[in-house]
Amino acid sequence: MRVVSFSVPAWFPSYDAQAPARAQLTEQESAVFLCLATGASNAELAAELQLSVSTVKFHVGNIRAKLGGISRLQACLLAALAREAPGARAGVGAGVSAGGAAVGPR
Repeated sequence: MRVVSFSVPAWFPSYDAQAPARAQLTEQESAVFLCLATGASNAELAAELQLSVSTVKFHVGNIRAKLGGISRLQACLLAALAREAPGARAGVGAGVSAGGAAVGPR
């Protein structure tokens, strides 16, 4: 299992004061995270990523926890920032290492 590192901007609000500035997401969590930028529902994400809805829910919960207990909307905004970051290539944000699964736009 590869681990993908994602940097949370210092200005981004978090519910957890102890949240790390750098989140370690698994490769599959990274794929789900980058797809969150589209604002798709769990069912739509599951269909796009060929996963079950419960698996997507599990990953979204893990992502939110690893990013400091943020809301789903905040996770979507961070995912959009990661996908649109200057220097991003093939759908992978500058804050996400190239080892993660890149997911193109829908």
